[in-house]
Amino acid sequence: MKRYIVCFLVIAVVCFGVKVELHNGEEIICKEVKFSGNYLISTRDSVDRSNIKTIIFETEASSKAVNKNVNDSDVQNLLKTAREAEKNYPDAKGVNLSYDLVHILNDDGSRGYTYRFAFLILSELRKDVATFRARFEEGENEIKVHYGRVIKPSGRVIELDHSQIRIESPPREDIVFFGKEKWVTFTLPEVEVGDIIEYSSENIFFNPWNRGIFKSGLLLADEDPSVSLKFTIDVPEDEYIKWKNYNFPDGVDYGPQIDTLDGRKTYMWLAENVKPYVKEPNAPPTGDFAPKVAVTNQEDWEAIFDWYRDFQTERIKVTPRIQALSDSLTKEAETEAEKISSIYHWTQQNIRYISIKGAAGSGVSGHPAEFTLERGFGDCTDKSILFTTLLTASGIDAAPVYVGTNRSVAMLDPEVPGYYGNHCITEVFLADTNLYLDATGSSSGGYSRYPSFSATDHGVYAVNALKRKVELVPVPLPEAQTRHYNLDVEIDKEGTLFVKYKSEYEGTYETGLRYYWNYYTREEDRRLTFEKMIKRESPNAELIDYKLVNVGEIDKQLSLEITYRIPEYVKFTGPVAIINLPEVGRRLVFDEVSLEKRNLPLMYYSSDGIQHHINLTLPEDWNIDFLPPEINLSTDEVSYQASYVQESENNIRFEDRFERSYRIIEPARYQDYRNTLKRITGYHEKPVLVQVN
Repeated sequence: MKRYIVCFLVIAVVCFGVKVELHNGEEIICKEVKFSGNYLISTRDSVDRSNIKTIIFETEASSKAVNKNVNDSDVQNLLKTAREAEKNYPDAKGVNLSYDLVHILNDDGSRGYTYRFAFLILSELRKDVATFRARFEEGENEIKVHYGRVIKPSGRVIELDHSQIRIESPPREDIVFFGKEKWVTFTLPEVEVGDIIEYSSENIFFNPWNRGIFKSGLLLADEDPSVSLKFTIDVPEDEYIKWKNYNFPDGVDYGPQIDTLDGRKTYMWLAENVKPYVKEPNAPPTGDFAPKVAVTNQEDWEAIFDWYRDFQTERIKVTPRIQALSDSLTKEAETEAEKISSIYHWTQQNIRYISIKGAAGSGVSGHPAEFTLERGFGDCTDKSILFTTLLTASGIDAAPVYVGTNRSVAMLDPEVPGYYGNHCITEVFLADTNLYLDATGSSSGGYSRYPSFSATDHGVYAVNALKRKVELVPVPLPEAQTRHYNLDVEIDKEGTLFVKYKSEYEGTYETGLRYYWNYYTREEDRRLTFEKMIKRESPNAELIDYKLVNVGEIDKQLSLEITYRIPEYVKFTGPVAIINLPEVGRRLVFDEVSLEKRNLPLMYYSSDGIQHHINLTLPEDWNIDFLPPEINLSTDEVSYQASYVQESENNIRFEDRFERSYRIIEPARYQDYRNTLKRITGYHEKPVLVQVN
């Protein structure tokens, strides 16, 4: 069950037989190699590490795949467990037979993992479990593969050929890579449905970022059932340890069992016969709902704050060059908001985002602001550091903060301090409030218009070391995330629909659209996109004109303007014309509530808002027979108001407003929430009825 593994992996640099594959297709075969700086030195040659594609090691113990019949009790026990598991879980794609993970903290602060893993493959979909793949940082980690094997139902065992263990460089197509990251990988041979795959390894983290901070944890459930999950923390006897258990089934206690022996203390959790969880669409990260354990040796956040602060203060230094840039960016600003906005937009669009892997100095707290400015690129931490420094130079109080993005990282528990997050943004302090900004931009690029910031940062915890606090990033109010649609609609006597459409946006939806339109810059691509948009209304729709407003000006509101027509849009039944308003009903369909029932929360990135203003003009001799009645729905999570008003004999005004303030809908509230959304969708199935003379 490879999904359970949370480990730091490595490299052994001396071996007994090596094949080095280069990106240009050449191979170097030699007896041994070692790394020195950026070069791999062999008995034949030295090679720049950037030219290396893969390294295949062969140790003294390596051999070709071995077929042998094994009668040892370990194999027989696994086969017996597998037969019982197949009976107990007849519908499973695979079963985790045994997962035994031990996380060791040594007296000197180094640490490591040892684990043994056995998995029964019951479908083609789970054959990928036979591939082991793990990341290491040269100079920080070391991996030792103890063994790997495939156990056939007959008892025949196929051993791992150690020469097939590969060291691979990260892919370099379309990216720039600066770190020391490499991958250790192997695939067990001749794997078929019905086989057991098993491997064991030791992962030694001999150069941790901070020897004083220790955090660990494990999920105790998966999408496959588990016969046995064992998790052990092994620390010095006098080491302070705090743990917390989450989402354990009612009446079930997985541990820990605590033992002391020879100056060491162990905390052991054991989960047996664990049922799989069923992942539902739009569910939160697995760690938010599955059984899990979190462990730390920190009583509070103070040591972590100190460590982060020392990195950050060293890097947030206002140099003459940074001061000059800040002054130039804010020279025309009259308010604090204008200063922040100018620096925010400049940093997003002028400092290229590149993911940079490295040691704590870069991975935790980035590079010095001046360094990032000189290079013109950096990762999220680098950009936050530079953005913070530019704000500081302009007299604005700001600090970098670490967050775990809301679709990728389980929600932080502030009671269990430790390393946290996969992203760095910035907290800005004004006289009467504080706000968060993401100078990286978002997954849609650096196009967030102030004060908008990436939706993946909404509603998660932020760790602010400079201000020594951990707090939730607020979810914006729906009005800060609203899409405004204004349509002037005219219908002629033949039932042809003419539409003049204008849309304006607030928040992260605007960010995504601005990125999209800056990516598709060719006029033919843009026109094709607009044609696809109106074809959603009807395959007969014809594009007349379109216009993008402020698409290249991040500090101004983006707007789309479209003119189109749809012949034969109106449906006639005798003397009655049946008219559904264009676009509204299609926009208010909620696929995320397709499930009748949910066992897991329904998660959104952020809040949402939609507003329509439609002016509908009919032929002069048409008489309005029926307008859908006003609707007003409101729950804790969502509200909707809509109304049709007859302005004159042949003119109708429609206005509505949809608002969802909650980011997470709990299962207990899902049914009411779903019913409300269904009523909104159903409301727009009621047409306007008009008597045609």
